[in-house]
Amino acid sequence: MRRSERGFTLIEMLVAVAALGMVAVMVTALYVQGMHAYSAGQAAGLVIADVRFAVENMAARLREARPGTVVVADANRQVTFQWWDRSLVPPAHRTIVYRLSGTDIQLNSQPMASFVQTLQFVLAPDGRSLTITVTTVSSVPGSRPGGGLPFTLTTRVALRN
Repeated sequence: MRRSERGFTLIEMLVAVAALGMVAVMVTALYVQGMHAYSAGQAAGLVIADVRFAVENMAARLREARPGTVVVADANRQVTFQWWDRSLVPPAHRTIVYRLSGTDIQLNSQPMASFVQTLQFVLAPDGRSLTITVTTVSSVPGSRPGGGLPFTLTTRVALRN
């Protein structure tokens, strides 16, 4: 082989392909790690959104509860009250029950939100307000530690007199 010929030797090509392969592996690993972090954050975010929706739903209906019908039971994990249901024909009062069953918040035995560790209802001594406190579990499938869980949400609802 003459020195004046231009081009790459086989060794140079192998080194270049190996270096390119290592860069590709590193970039792929960073991409996969980023996707896992995104999925973990999204899983925690969905749990938090479900819990917020459930608490907002409870608060809205409790504000419209028939006066004197709000009863807290089952070690403060259940609230029962009468609510004016305009969707019924004719409109009438309907009994509403919110409770914690396992890790689910239920509305009349139908799940509203999952991955809940604690649900607590505290009726004020004067019966004019109710405090709702919800704490999620510390991790959900697909999430990682420190991804926003556990999350505690507390709200106070002023009841009609």
